[in-house]
Amino acid sequence: MNTENSLIVLALPEQRIPQDAQKRLQDRAAGRKVMIITDKSKLDSLLDQIEIVGGEFPPPLIARSPNLKWYQSWYAGADWLQKFPEAKTHPFVLTNSSGIHGVQMSEHLFGMLISWYRKFPAAFAAQGRHEWLTFTYPDMDVLAGKTMLIIGYGTIGKRVARIAQAFDMKVVGVKRSPATEQDPYGVTQDVFANLNKRLAEADIVVNILPLTAETKGLFNRTIFQAMKKDAIFVNIGRGGSVNEDDLVEALQKGTIKGALLDVTVEEPLPASSPLWDLPNLMLTSHFSGFHPQYDELAFQVFLENLERYNRGEVLRNVVDKNLGY
Repeated sequence: MNTENSLIVLALPEQRIPQDAQKRLQDRAAGRKVMIITDKSKLDSLLDQIEIVGGEFPPPLIARSPNLKWYQSWYAGADWLQKFPEAKTHPFVLTNSSGIHGVQMSEHLFGMLISWYRKFPAAFAAQGRHEWLTFTYPDMDVLAGKTMLIIGYGTIGKRVARIAQAFDMKVVGVKRSPATEQDPYGVTQDVFANLNKRLAEADIVVNILPLTAETKGLFNRTIFQAMKKDAIFVNIGRGGSVNEDDLVEALQKGTIKGALLDVTVEEPLPASSPLWDLPNLMLTSHFSGFHPQYDELAFQVFLENLERYNRGEVLRNVVDKNLGY
């Protein structure tokens, strides 16, 4: 395809377009025309020309874009692709924005953990009632000395591990493939075959897994029964990796002590869900990945990959469309 007749499209809401995006893309366009689309209904007339797209491209349009070579997704998750088989088989390269979530997601995680162990929700609720709560020393707990098990030990997990170590915690990271080199932070690494053993050792179990055919419903009754009774389960990965009926049962029966969730199977969480009313569960509405400069950070990944694309190099964060990550 002649680059003079092909398009680079950035598709985002107007208020989220990074500063000078048009110029910064055009400087790297290598002869292609650059368009910034804030109204997705205007994409239909451009599909034959689009070679590269970044931002929020509607999945149903992928299979209808015959010249699409590369899509730079603005987010880390790619489980949406499994719902669009025509897009999945379309011969384009999908890259994601992995690598820009570690700071905010790790801070969100530790904010939840500290709130849990220091009883902040109860204190804030009492403040609203103008009530001075009285606690005893054993009511409180600390992170120091606890063992954290990170399931899905990737980029975000490594940052979480660094912070956990600063709190004097022991960290174990579980990943799909065996470690090929020593962890730079001295974290013990293990594989899924040993998960039950690791669960029995952990005070805090953190899920940062993507949602794939292998991870769907992974955290079920068997997993919760393998955990310590005073352990807590934290999910900042994907809601679909948890069997919520089994989680509710585990929390109601005291199989585990508590759960901290930023994601749920169905979002927004239905008002009828029992998760809302569990006293040993803390819930935030899937904003652990939010960052005040998120769109600029994602745009920088797009620009770096565009330069790689122009040089014919392997792109950063290529997604295996069959595996979903």
